Amino acid sequence: AVVSTQSTGERFKSALRTMNRTLKKSTTVFFERSLATSHLQIQSVPVARFSVADIKDAFYTFASRYSLEVQEVPAGEPWKELIPAGCDYFLAEFENQDKLLFLCSNSARFPLQFGREVLASEVLLNMPRRVNWKSCQVSQEQEEYDVKEFRGHFQEFDPFKVDSDSD
Repeated sequence: AVVSTQSTGERFKSALRTMNRTLKKSTTVFFERSLATSHLQIQSVPVARFSVADIKDAFYTFASRYSLEVQEVPAGEPWKELIPAGCDYFLAEFENQDKLLFLCSNSARFPLQFGREVLASEVLLNMPRRVNWKSCQVSQEQEEYDVKEFRGHFQEFDPFKVDSDSD
Protein backbone atom coordinates (compact mmCIF):
# COMPACT_ATOMS: atom_id res chain seq x y z
CA ALA A 1 0.00 0.00 0.00
CA VAL A 2 2.91 2.37 0.74
CA VAL A 3 4.40 1.90 -2.75
CA SER A 4 0.99 2.41 -4.33
CA THR A 5 0.43 5.60 -2.31
CA GLN A 6 3.90 6.87 -3.26
CA SER A 7 3.42 6.16 -6.96
CA THR A 8 -0.02 7.83 -6.86
CA GLY A 9 1.55 10.87 -5.23
CA GLU A 10 4.32 10.96 -7.84
CA ARG A 11 1.76 10.82 -10.66
CA PHE A 12 -0.11 13.77 -9.17
CA LYS A 13 3.14 15.70 -8.73
CA SER A 14 4.07 15.05 -12.34
CA ALA A 15 0.64 16.26 -13.48
CA LEU A 16 0.93 19.43 -11.36
CA ARG A 17 4.38 20.13 -12.81
CA THR A 18 3.04 19.77 -16.35
CA MET A 19 -0.02 21.92 -15.63
CA ASN A 20 2.03 24.70 -14.05
CA ARG A 21 4.59 24.67 -16.88
CA THR A 22 1.84 24.71 -19.51
CA LEU A 23 -0.72 27.11 -18.06
CA LYS A 24 1.27 29.31 -15.69
CA LYS A 25 4.70 29.17 -17.34
CA SER A 26 5.97 28.36 -13.85
CA THR A 27 8.27 25.90 -12.22
CA THR A 28 6.72 23.84 -9.42
CA VAL A 29 8.20 23.54 -5.96
CA PHE A 30 6.87 20.87 -3.63
CA PHE A 31 7.65 20.82 0.02
CA GLU A 32 6.75 18.43 2.73
CA ARG A 33 7.37 18.45 6.39
CA SER A 34 7.13 15.91 9.09
CA LEU A 35 7.55 17.83 12.32
CA ALA A 36 6.67 16.24 15.67
CA THR A 37 3.28 15.14 14.45
CA SER A 38 1.63 12.42 12.44
CA HIS A 39 0.22 15.16 10.19
CA LEU A 40 2.41 14.94 7.09
CA GLN A 41 1.62 17.43 4.38
CA ILE A 42 2.90 18.05 0.88
CA GLN A 43 2.40 21.49 -0.62
CA SER A 44 2.75 22.50 -4.26
CA VAL A 45 3.64 26.07 -5.21
CA PRO A 46 4.05 27.38 -8.78
CA VAL A 47 6.92 29.87 -8.96
CA ALA A 48 7.15 31.94 -12.13
CA ARG A 49 10.28 33.24 -13.82
CA PHE A 50 12.89 31.49 -11.69
CA SER A 51 15.27 28.66 -12.43
CA VAL A 52 15.71 25.69 -10.14
CA ALA A 53 19.16 27.08 -9.22
CA ASP A 54 17.63 30.43 -8.15
CA ILE A 55 15.02 28.70 -6.01
CA LYS A 56 17.60 26.39 -4.42
CA ASP A 57 19.75 29.43 -3.63
CA ALA A 58 16.82 30.97 -1.76
CA PHE A 59 16.39 27.80 0.31
CA TYR A 60 20.13 27.79 1.11
CA THR A 61 19.99 31.46 2.12
CA PHE A 62 17.13 30.86 4.54
CA ALA A 63 18.75 27.67 5.85
CA SER A 64 21.84 29.70 6.66
CA ARG A 65 19.75 32.27 8.58
CA TYR A 66 18.38 29.50 10.79
CA SER A 67 21.65 27.51 10.95
CA LEU A 68 19.97 24.51 9.32
CA GLU A 69 21.92 21.67 7.78
CA VAL A 70 20.98 20.88 4.21
CA GLN A 71 21.58 17.72 2.22
CA GLU A 72 21.20 17.90 -1.55
CA VAL A 73 19.62 14.79 -3.06
CA PRO A 74 19.91 14.47 -6.85
CA ALA A 75 16.86 13.41 -8.88
CA GLY A 76 16.23 9.68 -8.71
CA GLU A 77 18.36 9.16 -5.59
CA PRO A 78 16.64 7.69 -2.53
CA TRP A 79 16.23 10.15 0.32
CA LYS A 80 14.14 8.42 2.97
CA GLU A 81 17.13 6.31 4.01
CA LEU A 82 18.92 9.55 4.95
CA ILE A 83 16.40 10.24 7.73
CA PRO A 84 17.26 8.60 11.06
CA ALA A 85 14.36 6.77 12.72
CA GLY A 86 12.10 9.17 14.57
CA CYS A 87 13.79 12.25 13.11
CA ASP A 88 11.65 15.11 11.86
CA TYR A 89 12.42 16.51 8.43
CA PHE A 90 11.56 19.09 5.80
CA LEU A 91 11.99 18.29 2.11
CA ALA A 92 11.89 20.67 -0.85
CA GLU A 93 11.56 19.15 -4.32
CA PHE A 94 12.12 21.04 -7.54
CA GLU A 95 11.01 20.90 -11.17
CA ASN A 96 13.99 18.72 -12.12
CA GLN A 97 13.16 16.44 -9.14
CA ASP A 98 16.33 17.36 -7.23
CA LYS A 99 15.61 17.65 -3.52
CA LEU A 100 16.93 19.52 -0.51
CA LEU A 101 16.56 17.63 2.76
CA PHE A 102 16.63 19.40 6.10
CA LEU A 103 16.91 17.16 9.16
CA CYS A 104 15.46 18.65 12.31
CA SER A 105 17.53 18.25 15.43
CA ASN A 106 16.07 18.00 18.90
CA SER A 107 18.30 20.88 20.04
CA ALA A 108 16.82 23.50 17.72
CA ARG A 109 13.23 24.20 16.80
CA PHE A 110 12.63 24.02 13.05
CA PRO A 111 10.74 27.06 11.72
CA LEU A 112 7.19 25.84 11.13
CA GLN A 113 6.58 28.18 8.18
CA PHE A 114 10.00 27.60 6.59
CA GLY A 115 8.73 26.58 3.13
CA ARG A 116 6.24 29.42 2.97
CA GLU A 117 8.84 31.87 4.25
CA VAL A 118 11.31 30.94 1.50
CA LEU A 119 8.81 30.91 -1.36
CA ALA A 120 6.93 34.06 -0.28
CA SER A 121 10.17 35.98 0.23
CA GLU A 122 11.09 39.13 -1.70
CA VAL A 123 13.63 37.06 -3.61
CA LEU A 124 10.99 34.73 -5.15
CA LEU A 125 7.27 35.49 -5.03
CA ASN A 126 7.51 38.78 -3.09
CA MET A 127 4.35 37.98 -1.14
CA PRO A 128 5.45 38.42 2.49
CA ARG A 129 1.91 38.40 3.87
CA ARG A 130 1.56 34.82 2.59
CA VAL A 131 4.16 33.51 5.05
CA ASN A 132 1.51 33.04 7.72
CA TRP A 133 -1.29 30.81 6.47
CA LYS A 134 -3.77 32.66 8.68
CA SER A 135 -3.28 35.72 6.46
CA CYS A 136 -4.35 33.65 3.46
CA GLN A 137 -7.84 32.80 4.62
CA VAL A 138 -10.59 33.59 2.13
CA SER A 139 -14.36 33.46 2.24
CA GLN A 140 -16.21 30.18 1.70
CA GLU A 141 -17.46 31.51 -1.64
CA GLN A 142 -13.94 32.42 -2.80
CA GLU A 143 -12.62 29.03 -1.72
CA GLU A 144 -15.39 27.24 -3.65
CA TYR A 145 -14.66 29.38 -6.73
CA ASP A 146 -10.91 28.68 -6.47
CA VAL A 147 -11.54 24.93 -6.16
CA LYS A 148 -13.83 24.97 -9.20
CA GLU A 149 -11.24 26.92 -11.23
CA PHE A 150 -8.44 24.57 -10.19
CA ARG A 151 -10.46 21.46 -11.02
CA GLY A 152 -11.31 22.91 -14.43
CA HIS A 153 -7.66 23.58 -15.20
CA PHE A 154 -6.37 20.31 -13.71
CA GLN A 155 -8.89 18.07 -15.48
CA GLU A 156 -6.82 18.10 -18.68
CA PHE A 157 -3.72 16.94 -16.75
CA ASP A 158 -5.34 14.55 -14.24
CA PRO A 159 -3.44 11.24 -14.44
CA PHE A 160 -6.49 9.35 -13.17
CA LYS A 161 -9.07 11.00 -15.37
CA VAL A 162 -11.61 8.56 -16.77
CA ASP A 163 -12.28 9.26 -20.42
CA SER A 164 -16.06 9.54 -20.78
CA ASP A 165 -15.78 8.84 -24.54
CA SER A 166 -14.57 5.29 -23.87
CA ASP A 167 -18.00 4.03 -22.78
